[in-house]
Amino acid sequence: MLGEPATIADLKRRFVEDVGTPGDDETSGFAGFVARQAVLTLEMQERGVVGTRYKVPRFVADSIAASPKFREAIAAIAAESGKSRRDLMPEARKYMKEVISTPSALFLDLRARLERFMMTQGYDKGFVYDPDELEQLRELIRSKPTVLLFTHKTYLDGITPNALFYDNDMTMLHSFGGINLDFFGIGTLFRRSGMIFIRRSFQDLPVYKVVLRQYIAYLLEKRFPMSWALEGTRSRLGKLMPPKYGILKYVLDAAHDGGIEDVHIVPFVTSFDLIRDVEEYAEEQTGRAKAPESFSWFIGYLKSLREPMGKVRIDLGKPVVVARAPDPEDKLALSKIAFDASVNANRVTPITETAALCMILLGTAPRGATAEELVQTMTLIADWARARGIRLSSELETLDRSALRATADTLVNSGLIHRDESGSASVYAIEPAKHAMASYYRNTIVHHFLDKAIIEFALFKVDDECDGNCEDAFWAEAMRLRDLFKFEFFYPPREQFQRDLRAELDRTDGQWSARLAAGGQELRRLVRSFQPFVGHAVLLPLSRLIPLSSTNLCG
Repeated sequence: MLGEPATIADLKRRFVEDVGTPGDDETSGFAGFVARQAVLTLEMQERGVVGTRYKVPRFVADSIAASPKFREAIAAIAAESGKSRRDLMPEARKYMKEVISTPSALFLDLRARLERFMMTQGYDKGFVYDPDELEQLRELIRSKPTVLLFTHKTYLDGITPNALFYDNDMTMLHSFGGINLDFFGIGTLFRRSGMIFIRRSFQDLPVYKVVLRQYIAYLLEKRFPMSWALEGTRSRLGKLMPPKYGILKYVLDAAHDGGIEDVHIVPFVTSFDLIRDVEEYAEEQTGRAKAPESFSWFIGYLKSLREPMGKVRIDLGKPVVVARAPDPEDKLALSKIAFDASVNANRVTPITETAALCMILLGTAPRGATAEELVQTMTLIADWARARGIRLSSELETLDRSALRATADTLVNSGLIHRDESGSASVYAIEPAKHAMASYYRNTIVHHFLDKAIIEFALFKVDDECDGNCEDAFWAEAMRLRDLFKFEFFYPPREQFQRDLRAELDRTDGQWSARLAAGGQELRRLVRSFQPFVGHAVLLPLSRLIPLSSTNLCG
């Protein structure tokens, strides 16, 4: 196989651009540079035959060590510490060996086989996704430095981006993982297939920080996409947590120092019909400690994936474009970028039949609902969501009754939902012992219903207590609820929040303002137009400060 030729003059020019002006002692450096360029040129030709999935970075440590920015950073540490650059290089090389992933085609194939095995034990084969969204992402990766933030619901959500890319012959992802995952056997496989293991704390290791920052900048510059979990947001216990900035800060700091512009941050949302880990999450709420990861834990986890768990769906959010990375000390800019990515992830999170069923049945508890009541309520919710551009799973989009029954059967067989067939009609319910598990699925979609829930409770309050200007009373109650639940949801600014509520009111009843002003029967007519009610299912589990309404999701 032949690569594109280059002249010595051209190679020297490129060497100077990458490394700087060579001195008399850098002849061997130039020779190494030529050798690396030759190998990379041949690999580019080879990828036209074997596929883009095998595009991997080569000679990363040598390239970083030869870069002017790395040498300047090491020189600055040497000057501050009183050590020589020569003394610091062995330490830097040690950290490079620890941090830098060394992927190869063999290990990429092995990892793909393992991940395919894991994903097909209990889930249907193949992901559900929009091919057009994937093609847009493919083009984006080719032209811009790109990172994927995947929502964190289970250990498997870190698998789905890699598996999707491999199956569609896309450039391999470099994934960040904690050093706790670098255990015997699995650690080697992951390191050789794109995983970057980083320490949880390295504040007192300046050389380590330089190595990590230069490595990230190298990947961004060379258009190797990266991914990691968007931790925080809805945590494993269902409580809203601020997004964690750790890895995002490392990436943006590297982009800032390297002068890398137009970094595209793409939210990557994976939705599972059932999640194997939810039972553990529920147990953690009772005080049980999280089990540490190990090889034996991994084998046990694999065995636990054999139960049927339905489908896996992937949705890609609108990228957050960072034209110029903020200054490392600009914490406000960092938090805004993380917030925007979290909001964009929420927007493309679909309402799935599992989450909708759990929300409905938790709302009707302690009683259940017949199959026909569930279908009617699901139909109303689907129509409501469709009118607002909220994504729906394919079963809800088409209201395929056979598919909905299949999902209900899967939930019944898993023990999450109980079905009573002793009467004339099947009745579905969630037993009290399973409420914590069902709440996890409900919590994945409650943000879509926040505006509707606040409007419902504000209208109920006005209907019960208003004896003057009902519209003013309505807005006062809506803002009180916003403040009450300020730690449970991401909110837009107050003015935008009010505009969003007005838009929801307009879509439901164009005469809402007049009905509020009229009060009495007109106000009650406005209240009824918001059926099926969701407020008690969305907000009451998060606080006991609001009295329980007698309404339920079936109206």
